[in-house]
Amino acid sequence: MTFSREQIPDSLQNLLPPPVAAYVAATNAFDVDALVACFEPSALVNDQLRDFWGVEAIRTWADAEVVGARMTMQVVNVVEHFGEIILTANVDGEFDKTGLPGVLSLAFHFSVRADRIVRLIILNNRVPDSPPEIRTLRSAVAASGPPDAAPRK
Repeated sequence: MTFSREQIPDSLQNLLPPPVAAYVAATNAFDVDALVACFEPSALVNDQLRDFWGVEAIRTWADAEVVGARMTMQVVNVVEHFGEIILTANVDGEFDKTGLPGVLSLAFHFSVRADRIVRLIILNNRVPDSPPEIRTLRSAVAASGPPDAAPRK
């Protein structure tokens, strides 16, 4: 599935601070320089429990996992919560989709200060009763073996 290059529906556009709107536009344009320019120099990106501190680490992450994966975002909801922006977007791209739902919906938690993103936390939210993500299970099994096996050395 490939989403339209439409970045943000008009009904949600006015809810976004300029650096968040610029982040979405840069992502959908596959423009790593514009994406990195959205961040404060010592910003933090936490993508699925992995930290990337500072613009050089963020550039490396974005080059490989956003621009390199040709990721696109279709914004479906925006909420302001205690001064933070929580943007929900359906994402697509050229990345491993094994075990993922047909439509991957991620929550992007943005903290913005002085017109720059200072923190971005990206989460794959699931309903409370959903099973663990299959890739997490595969990683755990590969690292430790089946639950009844002796630990690997």
